[in-house]
Amino acid sequence: MSQISKNQIVSIVTPSYNQGEFIDRTISSILSQEGSFYLDLIVMDGGSKDDSVARIRYYADLLQNAEKRGIYQDLIFRKLTGDTAFLTNCLGISYRWFSEKDNGQTHAINKGWKLANGSIIAWLNSDDIYLPSAINKAFTALIENDSLALYGVGLHIDKEDRFLEFYPVESFSNERLIDYCIICQPTVFLKSEVLNKVGYLNESLGYCMDYEYWLRISQTNSFIFLPEVLACTRIHENTKTSQNLNVHREIVQMQKSVVGKTSDHWLFHYSQYLMKDRFPKMKHSFLLKLVVRFYYYYLKYFL
Repeated sequence: MSQISKNQIVSIVTPSYNQGEFIDRTISSILSQEGSFYLDLIVMDGGSKDDSVARIRYYADLLQNAEKRGIYQDLIFRKLTGDTAFLTNCLGISYRWFSEKDNGQTHAINKGWKLANGSIIAWLNSDDIYLPSAINKAFTALIENDSLALYGVGLHIDKEDRFLEFYPVESFSNERLIDYCIICQPTVFLKSEVLNKVGYLNESLGYCMDYEYWLRISQTNSFIFLPEVLACTRIHENTKTSQNLNVHREIVQMQKSVVGKTSDHWLFHYSQYLMKDRFPKMKHSFLLKLVVRFYYYYLKYFL
């Protein structure tokens, strides 16, 4: 069994809480990735009450007696071969999981990153999926470039894995990133040194911790944009991204703190969601449009 280098390892953290309906698809999409890297998967479950833990444990049991292929510090990387549920298509897999109460998704990701051993890190939420070869494409591009961060093209899918739309990504620009979140979270891969240079995710944020992190990274570093589809974000009734008013309120406050201003785009959409919430009977009316416009200008000049 060979000693392997940190530079050969990609660490993926998957935060999970009561996502038994989807987590099999998430974990399978990670473990089936192919390429010339060792995969360090860390599943951080927040003490789920559904069948998530049983599903998470299944993969640990599957890998327990798999062939040993490499060791890094105290981590053993294994390879599934022969007649198994699926074959290992990368150089080897280390699979760790924890189920304990945490302080939310952001806290779980940070805890996982502190355990990560890879030179490349990422997180994939427990209802999202990677597309085939996503990790290898990102790994190859990052190790050949000085940038600390990379993102690609992402898709929105529904609970049955049906395509809904493309996430509106663009080539990287600092100003455009302030105007819009042009980066699709599950397509992001980072060099682990970003943790020392930029820090960890902001645990005070419940919705836009990813966007806030991209803005912090972009203050001193550029992102590579890889124009290939890497991952899918699942949209369903329980996703945080479906809670528009709360999301936009947090973004408006966050941008003011991080970049010293809030873009017109986020102010206007926050005004829309807030006024629709306050005046539900005026929905779709011309009067509501006037109220939204008035409130937008109030925020723009007096916030």
